[in-house]
Amino acid sequence: MPGVSVIMPVKNQEDYIEVALHSVMDQEFNDMEVIVVNDGSTDDTARKLCSLQHDDRLQIIELPKSQGIVTALNIGLNAATGDFVARMDGDDLMHPARIRKQFGFMHSHPDVDLCGCCVTCFCDAGNISQGVHSFQKWHNSLLTDVDMRRNIYVDSPMVHPTFFGSRSFFRRMGGYQDTGFAEDYDFIFRSFVSGAKLAKLPERLLQWRDHPNREIRTNPNLKKDRLFRQKARFFREFDPLANRPLYLFGIWRYGKSLLDALLEEGLQINGVVDPSGKRLASGVRGLRAFDMSVELPEHSVIINALPISGSPLPEAAAFLADKTVLNWVL
Repeated sequence: MPGVSVIMPVKNQEDYIEVALHSVMDQEFNDMEVIVVNDGSTDDTARKLCSLQHDDRLQIIELPKSQGIVTALNIGLNAATGDFVARMDGDDLMHPARIRKQFGFMHSHPDVDLCGCCVTCFCDAGNISQGVHSFQKWHNSLLTDVDMRRNIYVDSPMVHPTFFGSRSFFRRMGGYQDTGFAEDYDFIFRSFVSGAKLAKLPERLLQWRDHPNREIRTNPNLKKDRLFRQKARFFREFDPLANRPLYLFGIWRYGKSLLDALLEEGLQINGVVDPSGKRLASGVRGLRAFDMSVELPEHSVIINALPISGSPLPEAAAFLADKTVLNWVL
């Protein structure tokens, strides 16, 4: 039985699969099996995988018809025999020391259930966008369970192809679930609810490739409105703060779609605090708008719709300073 099973679902990754898989097979850690689930690719992915099948650590599972990433992931998990499971995608690159370092960390920290690592985002076409840069900086700043829990509503605090945990933990979590939302974010949410402890290595052990066909850009479950809805559902179902008086802070670019998601999930929003003052007369979505002189009820919770990656307005920072604030926009 190998120490680690690397699970790698792929679909139409002919441009990247060879270099991605080589980065896995060339790890400094050899006690592993690599399970690639080809989810009904219609390009040249299958042929390129076959050319690499001479390595006896590699197992390729061909699905004749695409069944979706959740099914592909669970097929890979069911085939895994390793003590630990590591995730990898078919368009990214592993640092040679990644598996060795995560394996060593988990052995020396038995209280941790799921371990990630920092990432370097890159783009074949040139420089990464400002948005991707902001995500990389934010993601790499969250190293502890406390940090990740505090930021859970901003975005998924651990990049999926960096997941590393015991096979028994993945089994205990019921594998991946098809909820109509992002499967990795759902896994993180459920991990937190279960009381699992997360950690992240400070080294950048994954090169996370950004390209036009990346799932994050093509999967409708990863669009901003769907992610807001996913966050709102988790908040309503599992977070005790959802039972306190709730106020949205800020409108700007994403405020209305965030508010829509909260209302659609049945959350009672008592009003909107508008730092610009432009909506004080009209309100927002039928809710009353307040300026920053408002006295909110005791124990109120502020859902912050202003991006945390921007330069904070001094007045807004002062207003939020002594309140319970949940940041929801990067």
